[in-house]
Amino acid sequence: MGSIGPIDSFLDFSIDTERLLLRPCRMEDADALTALMTPQISDRLATWPTPLSLSETQTILRNSRQHAMCGTSFPAVVIEKASSTIIGWCKLDCAEGQADMGYWIGEAYQRRGFALEVAKGAIGFAFETLDCHQVRAGARVDNAASLSLLKKLGMSPQGIQSFWTPARQRYEDCAFWQLNRDDWRRPR
Repeated sequence: MGSIGPIDSFLDFSIDTERLLLRPCRMEDADALTALMTPQISDRLATWPTPLSLSETQTILRNSRQHAMCGTSFPAVVIEKASSTIIGWCKLDCAEGQADMGYWIGEAYQRRGFALEVAKGAIGFAFETLDCHQVRAGARVDNAASLSLLKKLGMSPQGIQSFWTPARQRYEDCAFWQLNRDDWRRPR
């Protein structure tokens, strides 16, 4: 698949994987996302605070949808197809041929390979549909599970930076990784 040209809105796209559907977030997703956000999940994320109020989730969704309508971000809920249940979140921020990827899976749905499936689907979407040349992602340096997943995806470490985390109102060390389109296409 080639480039689809300039994006007017990401609200018409979705990503379909074997077990998951990543569809653009809607305001009515706020209750489910709020319920999924636990201190253990929030501790690994820069922008999702805990405790998370319904109002805060609605603000996140409203802002995310505005960026989606401008064609600069693909904010999606992760839905387990078998149960039609929202189990997490994925977001691609896109600019100048590069996509920054972030995702999380609710605690009750972890350790089932969903995060890997989400990331593979998002990366494929970035390269094949959006024609990006690079995907980047970051994780706190003490988040061994996420760092292992980024390595499993074939991403290369790019270094550690101090990163502002609005959820905790402080700087934290994050390891940043990237994957180039040519490396993604290489057989593994």
